[in-house]
Amino acid sequence: MATFFSNFFYFSLACLISVYFATTSLELYFEKPGPSEKERLLIINKGQSVSDIASHLRELNLIESRMVFIFVARLKGFHDKIKFGEYMIPKTASIKDILDVVITGVPVQHKITIPEGLSTNSVIYRINNDPRVRGDLINFSEEGVLAPNTYNFDVNTKKKDLFLKMKNNQERILEAAWDDRDPGLPLENALELLILASIVEKEAGNEEDKKKVASVFLNRLKKKMRLQSDPTVVYSLTKGREPLNRELDRSDLKTKSPFNTYKIYGLPPSPICNPSKSSIHAVSNPIKTDFLFFVADGEGGHNFSKNLKEHNRFVKEYRRLKIEN
Repeated sequence: MATFFSNFFYFSLACLISVYFATTSLELYFEKPGPSEKERLLIINKGQSVSDIASHLRELNLIESRMVFIFVARLKGFHDKIKFGEYMIPKTASIKDILDVVITGVPVQHKITIPEGLSTNSVIYRINNDPRVRGDLINFSEEGVLAPNTYNFDVNTKKKDLFLKMKNNQERILEAAWDDRDPGLPLENALELLILASIVEKEAGNEEDKKKVASVFLNRLKKKMRLQSDPTVVYSLTKGREPLNRELDRSDLKTKSPFNTYKIYGLPPSPICNPSKSSIHAVSNPIKTDFLFFVADGEGGHNFSKNLKEHNRFVKEYRRLKIEN
């Protein structure tokens, strides 16, 4: 009987020692630097098993043993905590480092830039044709309601998510600008603010010019003068679907359209592009000037004037520069 208990004791001790060494060995593997000498992009798809993830890690040379990764992930209870996405795994990352990234890390962030002044058709085209953005195609054409900016997104982001983020951003910008507007604006509502900001966006070449251009149009609205903005004529011809790719001629200025501000008084019925925050604020809190006219100066800016005589002189100068160049 004593011999039985003695044998059982030594057997149990051997098992404990074996478990200790096995656990110690696994911990060493868990924290041992990985074999990859450079960072790698790891893509984990939704519903992918730990076994498939381990195989992919081995193919990328991020781990030495597929079975050790599977065993460690299951032993530590990490197998059902891995999040799908795209992850950048640093060079020589251990199994512990890899699991930290795919469980608690942030997926790789992509960027999409929406320049100021694009039409909604152009913005939607960019979203729909970016292969990095998943989800169903978007069909939307309302102008002015998308905020230009650079947006971050990851593999989980859908086209609809990006679109709604742009739309919500513009709503917040417009609401704040309207609430904080100059009390003397000749505008009835936030939509009119957005419409005029879109015209300013297409007219002005730099941030300083936006403020002066906005003051010109606001001054003209107060005096019941036509805005006479060339970009509104372009929009009356193209509706933002494509660039005009030519200069306007006299016949274009006679186009019958609610967007042609050479023919109508006041504002067009909707924005002509998606204006930036700076253009919206240039209109909501304008600088005070007596300017009623402006024309390009040939150097990326504009010359502003208070009367037609001065304006005609600047127009003549601009035409001379165009001929010389």
